[in-house]
Amino acid sequence: MPRPKRPPLQQTLAAFMQVHFSSLTGLLLLVLLAISVMQGVAWLQDPYRFPLRVVEIEGELRYLQKQPLQQSLAPHLEGGFFSVDVAGVRDVIEGLPWVYQARVQRVWPDILSVTIEEQDPIARWGEDGLLNRYGEAFVPGHMPELIGLPRLAGPPGHEQTVLEQYQAMAKTLAALGMQVARVELDERRAWHVGLANGVQLELGRTDSYRRLQRFVRSYRDVFAARLDELRRVDLRYSNGFSVDWREALMSAEEDKG
Repeated sequence: MPRPKRPPLQQTLAAFMQVHFSSLTGLLLLVLLAISVMQGVAWLQDPYRFPLRVVEIEGELRYLQKQPLQQSLAPHLEGGFFSVDVAGVRDVIEGLPWVYQARVQRVWPDILSVTIEEQDPIARWGEDGLLNRYGEAFVPGHMPELIGLPRLAGPPGHEQTVLEQYQAMAKTLAALGMQVARVELDERRAWHVGLANGVQLELGRTDSYRRLQRFVRSYRDVFAARLDELRRVDLRYSNGFSVDWREALMSAEEDKG
């Protein structure tokens, strides 16, 4: 039996093209489009075509200086307008001790705008740290002269607790005309309070607010007239307190001599 004749190769190719022409055309267009996009992106990212010419730094700066800040940013501004790493620049700025947060954005045609919110210290923390108004600790590169800030201290992770306790105590004692200069939460979770006049209050580990109120209730009858002689009040008792008077301390030192 004779074998069937195969169609010529030319006819086979023609039939294939006729069936798949639209698919091949679409694929070719996609390839051309991808190449065009890649070339366009490379063209836009060329720093010589769209260079960054200006870095604007805005914000109320009290502790940071613009010129050193611009110098620290210089190594991170090598790209052009479209290729600069905006998120990377923001991370560099927010890594500086005195920066609370930063916003970085491009402004056409050649400006990088940087808006900075500085840390606002409201208390000292430990030996070399500060607390902002959110109860977050930070260690500045240099410690400026910050007159009048209270000194707070406590175990790591208790910054917010100590700040809130200080604020409550300061409000309570302000009614007596007294200013809180120091609040410390020690490792045993006991509270120690130092007043601006040098008086020390020992509040212990529990019921610290109730014990402070005991001092407030007794202030006018027991302490007000002898405030200059008052050294320390221990309020860790269930229903009372013990008092160290400066006069008694001096007498004891004279007896020892």
